[in-house]
Amino acid sequence: MARRICSLLLACALAIAPRVRADDPRPPAAAAATAKDAGLGKRRSLAPDASLAGSIEAKGRAAEPAGPRLDFDTFRFAIEGQVSGKRREEMADLEQLIRLGGSAQELPGWLFRLAELHWEEAQYLFFEANRRDDALGQAKGDPARVERLRAEKKDLEERSRGEQAQAIARYREIAKRFPNYPRLDEVVFFLGENLWKQNRRKDALEAYKVLIQRFPKSRYVPDAWMAFGEHYFDTADKGNRKETLKKALETYRRAAAYTESSVYGYALYKQAWVHYNLGDWTEALDLFKAVIFFGDLPTSTVAPDKKLALAREARKDYVRTYSHVGSPKAAPDDFARVGGKDARDMLKSLATLYYDEGKDRDAILVYHGLIVADPAALDAPGFQARIVTCAGRMGKKDLAVQQAGVFVEMLQAAEKRGGDEAARRSLEGARKDAENTLRTLAVQYHAEFKKTREDAVASLAAELYRLHLGLFPDARQAYEMRFFHAELLYALEKFQAAGDEYLRVADLDARRMEKPGEDGKPQKPGKFLLDALESAVQSYDVVAKRAEATEKRPQGAEARGRLPIPKEKQQLVDACQRYLALAPRGEKAVEVSYKAANVYYRYNAFPEAQKLFADIADHHPRHDLARYAANLALDAYNLQGDWRGMNAAAKRFWQNGELMRAQPALREDLSKVIEQSGFKLIEELERSGRPGEAADAYLAFARDWPASRLAPTALYDASVDLAKAGRLERALAVREQLVQRYPQDPLVPKVGLASAQDREAVGDFDRAAEGYERYYQGWRRAAGVAAAPARKHGKRGAHAPPPAPAGDAAGYAEDKARDALYNAGVLREGLAEYGRAEADRTQYVETWPASPDAARVFLSLADLAGRQGAVSKELRVLEEYQQRYVKDPTEWLAVQDRIARLFRKAGNAAGERRAHEQALAYWQPRRGQVGERGLAVVAEAQVLALEPAFEAYDRIDFAVPARLSPQRQVKWLKGQAELKSARLLELQKRYTAVVETKQAEPAVCALYKIGLAYKRFAHAFQTAPVPKELRQNKAFAEEYRAQLRQLAEAPEKKAVEALEYAMTKSRELGVSNACSRAATEILTHYKPDLYGPPLEQVPPLAAPRAPGRASGHGLLTALYLPPGPEAAAPVEPGPALPPLGARAEPAATPARDPDLQLDEPEEVRPGAVAPRDPSPPPPIKDEDLLP
Repeated sequence: MARRICSLLLACALAIAPRVRADDPRPPAAAAATAKDAGLGKRRSLAPDASLAGSIEAKGRAAEPAGPRLDFDTFRFAIEGQVSGKRREEMADLEQLIRLGGSAQELPGWLFRLAELHWEEAQYLFFEANRRDDALGQAKGDPARVERLRAEKKDLEERSRGEQAQAIARYREIAKRFPNYPRLDEVVFFLGENLWKQNRRKDALEAYKVLIQRFPKSRYVPDAWMAFGEHYFDTADKGNRKETLKKALETYRRAAAYTESSVYGYALYKQAWVHYNLGDWTEALDLFKAVIFFGDLPTSTVAPDKKLALAREARKDYVRTYSHVGSPKAAPDDFARVGGKDARDMLKSLATLYYDEGKDRDAILVYHGLIVADPAALDAPGFQARIVTCAGRMGKKDLAVQQAGVFVEMLQAAEKRGGDEAARRSLEGARKDAENTLRTLAVQYHAEFKKTREDAVASLAAELYRLHLGLFPDARQAYEMRFFHAELLYALEKFQAAGDEYLRVADLDARRMEKPGEDGKPQKPGKFLLDALESAVQSYDVVAKRAEATEKRPQGAEARGRLPIPKEKQQLVDACQRYLALAPRGEKAVEVSYKAANVYYRYNAFPEAQKLFADIADHHPRHDLARYAANLALDAYNLQGDWRGMNAAAKRFWQNGELMRAQPALREDLSKVIEQSGFKLIEELERSGRPGEAADAYLAFARDWPASRLAPTALYDASVDLAKAGRLERALAVREQLVQRYPQDPLVPKVGLASAQDREAVGDFDRAAEGYERYYQGWRRAAGVAAAPARKHGKRGAHAPPPAPAGDAAGYAEDKARDALYNAGVLREGLAEYGRAEADRTQYVETWPASPDAARVFLSLADLAGRQGAVSKELRVLEEYQQRYVKDPTEWLAVQDRIARLFRKAGNAAGERRAHEQALAYWQPRRGQVGERGLAVVAEAQVLALEPAFEAYDRIDFAVPARLSPQRQVKWLKGQAELKSARLLELQKRYTAVVETKQAEPAVCALYKIGLAYKRFAHAFQTAPVPKELRQNKAFAEEYRAQLRQLAEAPEKKAVEALEYAMTKSRELGVSNACSRAATEILTHYKPDLYGPPLEQVPPLAAPRAPGRASGHGLLTALYLPPGPEAAAPVEPGPALPPLGARAEPAATPARDPDLQLDEPEEVRPGAVAPRDPSPPPPIKDEDLLP
């Protein structure tokens, strides 16, 4: 559909906000997609008139000749003539002699001679009369001369008849007066001869009869018999034909009986003709063959030239007879035997007879044989041309076209060979025949296609047209042939070739129109010019549209400049321009002009497009395309950003009264364009870098055009330019003015959002937040989004399904509404307006529950509760967050850690314990899915979960029951020690597993607990009561206590090592918690110089050496552990525990575990304890844990 200026120019170019400015041109592809295409309507399909075709019909069998072309007169007895002048002198002398009289012997001779001279004179006058016919032909246009010549001819004819009469009279006189004249047979013969020449055949035959009967041995008898044969032969059709011909045959046989006669050969020849007329083809062939052979015999009775003529005619007649009975395949061999060197001519004659009589199959066989025998012969192309004709007459379309192609090849080869004048004439004849045949067959096949609509027939016709035009481009009918060739190509959907051919037709007309005619004036074009021009455009239009499917148009910035027109489109444009040049007032001139302009327009060739579009609007205002053309002309200016040109063109169209009356809808379009292009001129001022002046111009525009659809845009642009000019308060005021004057304008949302952003930029956060909230509320109303129902956080149960996305509406953008509400929440939080911040974020989550930020925003509600000290609300939000949003086990545990800490902070030990139990239970089946971030609460839960086991371990003591015997006391005490050691090892293993989680605080607590477990082991020895039976003996009691203290030394040493390792790790990781403080307190007792405050130096006291083994109570003896040998080198102790995260690989020096390394601050925090320099003690070995 057409791009309408009133809608698209406004929407896409002139009324766009400055941040999406009209000076960002539309992509030409998008613009072209909406341009109306000009259809030329249904084209007129024409078929050639039958008169364009020639005729290839066979002549049909000609009427059978009644006799030979060779006349009997050629072979009659003849006398020599002489010049007319001498003849008249001689005639005068003889007349005088005869008058004077002579002897009986002389006078008949004189009369005979005078008769001969009269006959010769008659012949001479007859020939002279015939020559006047030639002169009459040359005298046309000269009436006087024509009259004189006609009179002369009449006189000559009368004189000739007079001379003939005198000759006959003399012969009669001799026969009457001198019956015994020795040459009387000769007189009688010539009397009959002259009577025959006067067409007095009856009298002539009487004379011949006398000759035959009275002078049977005369040498003129064969001629007399021949005369009777000719009479019967010539009059056969006037009576009983067969009987008369048999009489003729008999008389010819009698004449042929005289083998030495001059008429012998002719008598044989006429016998053959009688058989021919009787249909006795074989007998005729034999006799014609005999005549041919007679012509080759040496004889003196017939002149050589006459004998050759007779043989030549016999050969022709032999061929004629052969055509009735012979086989075309056997003809070459037969003619070679009969005709010898003339066999080829005989074959040509036979083929011609077949061709003329319509025996096309036989003709093709003979012609093909001639071509095969001599392909380079001069007449070979002519033979091939006739083969094409025969194939066409037989209805063999494929064969005709195929043989036509062969003819073209033969003709081209012959023309390359060249030759003499005879060759040229032969080729010219072949070309003439071929031209007629190709033209006729092409037209016939074309006409058949119009009836049957068979594409195969159309293809054959098109090929014939092509061959014809290739061979005869300048033929008289080439114009029509070329046009109808194009019509067939179009019907076959060969549109490219059809368009090319149509343009060639137009070129023929163009050349004709350029040449002056006989009157000196330009000649008129042919009758197909308009059809050819229009069809060329339509053909190329189809080609162009098909090419669009694979056309790759530039995108982005490359598509904005002038684009190269593809060759398919360019040829369409050229065809359109050809139409406009040759037929500027053609019926489809406007549509053609529009089509060319549209191509220019689509490829950003705007000057050319503007010229053609404007020409349609200016000069064809009443045409249906005038309004579209005007719109597109203006849009071309728009796409170039040429607002001045656009404004001027719109005003010119406005002033075209006829255009305005014919296209009333265009008036409103133009008024808006004039207004809007003026608006764009203001934008040019804006782009020149003068925002203050541009703002004033926009404000003036809004004041001058308050009802314009661009007035709100002008106010908005003015506010933007005022902001650029540093006049922010004025810009905000203008925006408020826009909202008040045009509250329903689509720019109002954008204005409100821009104001909020500007207020945020200048630090007016409260009003900025209000602006953001208003934008969101406006969007919600425009999009029809219902208010979110109030609900309490943390309430369990199914959630309502999220609402469907509302999308953009009434100038509000959903994504911007989402950002605005989010920003409002951030600003409210920054202003410590936590309630309003919470309301904004709750609205966000309820409006866009499926947005990527919904979970994060919902979690921020817990932060807001925390800032307000609302622990219960924070806990509820966190629990609901886990339920609604958390799918990842790591995230779930991280939130659970936060919940546990909140319970701890609130002093709710039961809640904290429950939170840790839930964390541990959640982690157990998902331990492979939990990442580092979720292990903190798991590790802490594991430490807390070990408390009952630790307490049970701690309850194991060494208070020996008094009721036992000494032996059982020893056993009981040893069992208690082994039990406590086993429990210690189990605790150490489980606490080590906590360390391996690499969570800093739980790991330090686990290390602390290991050290505390060893300390409690030592403490159990140290505080064990003395058995009752030993209390009575003070020495035994002291020894018992000493031995218990000695047993406590090893675990106490291990305790110190473990606690030191815990302290070292807490300092490395920056952990300060109850565990680290407790460890420090214990270590301060053991090593006050390292871990306690500075004390007064006290000289060390030497500890008393352990005495030798004392003898006494069996219990003490069983538990006494002697010290190791003093001289033994001290064993290098291992580390108290493996490094955090390590498994079973012992290390000489505990390395700092990078996996547990927390981000350390760049500066030491106030109150932080700097790590001590001494390295941590070596880890405790498992075997050393046994007392």
